[in-house]
Amino acid sequence: MDNGGGDPGGKMRQLTFGDAEDDSPAWSPDGRRIAFVSVRDGVSQIFVMNADGSGVHAVTNGHAQNIHPFWFVDGSRILINTTAFATPEAPADGAPRVIGEATDDAMELATVRPDGTDLHRLTTGGGFTYASYSPDGRFIVHRKAHGARSQIFIMNADGTDDHSVSGNSTVDGWPAWSPDGRRIVFVRHIGESFEIFVMNRDGTGVRQLTDLGKRVTNPRWSPDGSTILCSREMGDLTLMTFPAPTP
Repeated sequence: MDNGGGDPGGKMRQLTFGDAEDDSPAWSPDGRRIAFVSVRDGVSQIFVMNADGSGVHAVTNGHAQNIHPFWFVDGSRILINTTAFATPEAPADGAPRVIGEATDDAMELATVRPDGTDLHRLTTGGGFTYASYSPDGRFIVHRKAHGARSQIFIMNADGTDDHSVSGNSTVDGWPAWSPDGRRIVFVRHIGESFEIFVMNRDGTGVRQLTDLGKRVTNPRWSPDGSTILCSREMGDLTLMTFPAPTP
């Protein structure tokens, strides 16, 4: 392996260690910290560490599942998806469960300080996942799911005025903001496939971007707005990019 300038991958450095499964890293806005999910004893918890892997500390704890960390624009809080507010059951084997609900149906949105204090609930009713702040921090886009129904919703950053922007579609997911906050890229179930679409923030101007007849998921805009990155199922999952649509 070339460790010189010709192979950036040759300079990879491991940041977390141990038996836990670590996933979903998210940079703080200033690039000095990383929030991530660590699955320990079957429970997903949010952790924060310095960018060099030092100073690892838990942000959440207990039996609740906590996933998808996303930093507020000033780095003061982290948006999370959590089952902390669901009604727990203590079965004989001691494993935490949620009465009558699938995990996604029990998920709420909450914010927490990076030191783990001041957990603040934003939503009620369950089904909140894949949430992220708009670039200006004024809004939150998320997927709201109950059973087979899945739609894209937008709310104010304080949790008020939550409303669907999916129209009549009942199977939408994986929303992500454009860098200017004016549009949302997302996935819609069409026939037997999952294809990538884009729409304006208010749900107008819906356009289909892919027609691959495959499962295409997790679209993300490049920082300069020129490219969309996504996962595509081709036997295995692979990554692909394509030019982002013009307004």
